[in-house]
Amino acid sequence: MIQETANRIVRVLSSRLFWYGILVFFVLESLWVAVSSVYPMAFDEDFHLGLIKLYSHYWLPFLHQQPAGADALGAVARDPSYLYHYLFSFPYRVVALFTDSQTAQIIVLRLLNIGLFAVALVLFRRVLRVAGSSPALRNVSLAIFVLIPIVPLLAGQINYDNLVLPLMAWVCLLAHAALGQLKRREINYRTLGLLLSVSLLASLVTHIFLPIMVVVIGFVGGCALAAFWKHGKALRTALRAGFFGLSRWSKIGLMSLLVVSLGLFVQRDGVNVLSYGTPVPDCGQVLGVGRCDGYSPWARNELFAEQKNGSAMDRPLDYTTTWLMSLHFRSFFVVSGPNNQFANYPPLPLPSATAIVVLLSGVVALLLHWRQAFAGRRLLVLFLCISTVYAVALWLEDYSQYRYTGQPVAVNGRYLLVIVLPLAAIFGRALRLALQPVAGLKPWLTVAVLLLFLQGGGVLSYISRSDASWDWPTSWVVTMNDTARRMLAPVLIESGKQY
Repeated sequence: MIQETANRIVRVLSSRLFWYGILVFFVLESLWVAVSSVYPMAFDEDFHLGLIKLYSHYWLPFLHQQPAGADALGAVARDPSYLYHYLFSFPYRVVALFTDSQTAQIIVLRLLNIGLFAVALVLFRRVLRVAGSSPALRNVSLAIFVLIPIVPLLAGQINYDNLVLPLMAWVCLLAHAALGQLKRREINYRTLGLLLSVSLLASLVTHIFLPIMVVVIGFVGGCALAAFWKHGKALRTALRAGFFGLSRWSKIGLMSLLVVSLGLFVQRDGVNVLSYGTPVPDCGQVLGVGRCDGYSPWARNELFAEQKNGSAMDRPLDYTTTWLMSLHFRSFFVVSGPNNQFANYPPLPLPSATAIVVLLSGVVALLLHWRQAFAGRRLLVLFLCISTVYAVALWLEDYSQYRYTGQPVAVNGRYLLVIVLPLAAIFGRALRLALQPVAGLKPWLTVAVLLLFLQGGGVLSYISRSDASWDWPTSWVVTMNDTARRMLAPVLIESGKQY
């Protein structure tokens, strides 16, 4: 009886119906945030909308100088993270033709962001499949992912991270295809060209994609070198076969895409490196100190730098502890709206603690079974390289700001979302190996984890922590949220709402 129930659980978790339920749940929870949250939301939504409006006055993304009145948005003309704003300026222009209502414009753009995030989930499910994850592991990983409280908060607002996620999944799929072709000693120009172009474009959505691009291109290049080392004849044959295997229009289209993506990259990142010595120049380098005072992140850092206590600036281990705790906190916390000065509410205890247990279990399992976990699985090795280099690059950027300001600024859990599902493929594989002696417990452990995450995961944290000051000031929105808050209050196990 027990085994039969466990088998039934596995069948349910592996089913396409469960996957569709996850997708529907994600859309509904993100819609809840999008239609009920007062503007602007805490993840710099006003900044992103401001840049979208600015780019709506330009047909091309090339800004040869700082636009008039744009100093509050930073050094816009040299900002390498601009492609999302430029692309979203076009739907904004269309909506603006039909209505002057900022509320309507914001809601439409938020809905488009939900669509992008939903596409990312669909693509990441394919990524997990090609990485060798079982149907149950794929669905459970995605279910836990959409139950991370910052996921619906991010998806339901205007933010460039919502475009990075589907591009990241696409890069993973292209890398998988390229690795398989190279293993067969084939050169596929379409796959390699798309991989390079999509990586370049993703780095123009946000500069934090740069280390991922470097790792992916370096890894695929290393595999190509290994495949054709001492096989010069095979290389020449593969190059000719790949070239002549493309149709004329495929060659034209691929070359055009490469020229555009590389040209856009050089125009921002390349020129920035030549002019300022870095792809991401400081606002003060570009505009000068006086003009950057109105750019709030820059002004905040300068104020902290003036007030800092230098005694703690050279303790990277202490900072790392704070950094890890902050990343966890800001993955499961909830942020209020502007009426409460974006106050931070602590995570609900059960999903927050469960995430730590799952993560540590995955790390321990990987340390114990790393040889078997990675054996014959180049894609998992690539995922580990991406995640490690990305995390180190994120730490270095955050720590450099800490050294300058004396405060752990710009530490946000949402920056880790791009590597959560690739890591799920790795840790899921390791946990499967570790739990083989007690395989009958896996369905029950999985159900327990999902139930614990449902104790406040996803939009449930947002609803339970919020009050009417977070809502759009319309009666039906306030009524909807008040009703949901009353219904959840006796069901969820909560901690205090400390700020």
